[in-house]
Amino acid sequence: MRLFRPCARAASVHAVDYRALHARGVKGLIFDLDNTLARWRAGPPREEVRALLARLQREGFRLAVVSNGRLSQRPEVVEFFRQLGIPLVYPARKPLPAGLRRALRALGLPARAVALIGDQLLTDVLGGNLMGLYTILVEPLDRGRESPLTKLNRGLERLLGRGG
Repeated sequence: MRLFRPCARAASVHAVDYRALHARGVKGLIFDLDNTLARWRAGPPREEVRALLARLQREGFRLAVVSNGRLSQRPEVVEFFRQLGIPLVYPARKPLPAGLRRALRALGLPARAVALIGDQLLTDVLGGNLMGLYTILVEPLDRGRESPLTKLNRGLERLLGRGG
């Protein structure tokens, strides 16, 4: 059960205590995309997310984004991250380690210096914990709009005690 337990929780990516992460020695941040940075299949993240990512880069964090989605069908999302110079790994196939390893290589950092921020226990938290990352579970942006697999995962999350 420990593998399904995040190291920390936050209401959103905007509520994460990035100063505390920096004080812990975290130099890199891997973000999940769908329902963490942007709503599922709703285009690129909003401007406030762009501002947050740019601020984190200015503060010295190295950033990457991982997604299990089919982003080859969403070129506007790929372009959003290209413009910011943020590596985008897809399809990551979380919780399997290959996509997260690619993100770590892109960051040039060891796992102990990286936090993963995402909205799902069964993909983001489990995958990050398996890799030795500092995991932060955020609330999904929109539970009403999710893939069928994510909806199934949400039911399993309830059984695993997501709320507690």
